[in-house]
Amino acid sequence: MMDCQFCTEFTAREGTTRIITKTAGGWVLLPTIGSLTPGYCLFMPLQHLDAAADVTPADLERVAEETEQMRKLIQARYGPVVLAEHGPRDCELGASCCSHCHLHLIPVPDPDQITAAYEKTGGPGLRLTSMAALPEAAEGSYLYLSPRPGEHYYWPSAGFARQFVRRVCADQHGIGDFYDWRDHPFTENRDRTFAELSADLHLADAA
Repeated sequence: MMDCQFCTEFTAREGTTRIITKTAGGWVLLPTIGSLTPGYCLFMPLQHLDAAADVTPADLERVAEETEQMRKLIQARYGPVVLAEHGPRDCELGASCCSHCHLHLIPVPDPDQITAAYEKTGGPGLRLTSMAALPEAAEGSYLYLSPRPGEHYYWPSAGFARQFVRRVCADQHGIGDFYDWRDHPFTENRDRTFAELSADLHLADAA
């Protein structure tokens, strides 16, 4: 999948990427381009997969646990963090803009307002027991949201705009016009996130 920007980065810059940490299962945490607030990261597989719902249920249980570890790391420094995915299936981008699976971890002042924004567009979401329930729920492109640990929701993507979670999080941070990562890379926030979370992990390992 060398036409994928993430696959190209992971292949060409092995050892010199913006990766903060890598799990034993081959998933990585990295600050995103368009880091509209410090702490905004992506958690994603090195292997090219379209969506979390394409991970086998057994493996997704592990990924769900690892994701919560990443959320805990980010929350310790930046406060409440929502977890979200725009999941394309069979190349249907839906509300997404990239076909390489990536889970958004975004610090926000009020996670419940993010849930309310999703419900305003898509109605009440389907409550899931965990992220690991996505393969059974997802029939096409979808949106997944976990406003806090233990809460998981699913919506079909119809009616949701591209970069939806970025739009609603940018609105909550008071920078609604700056949601698009292509136009607003927020490089300073990205560099700060990399430095601070890398240091936090180093201190944790040394403890």
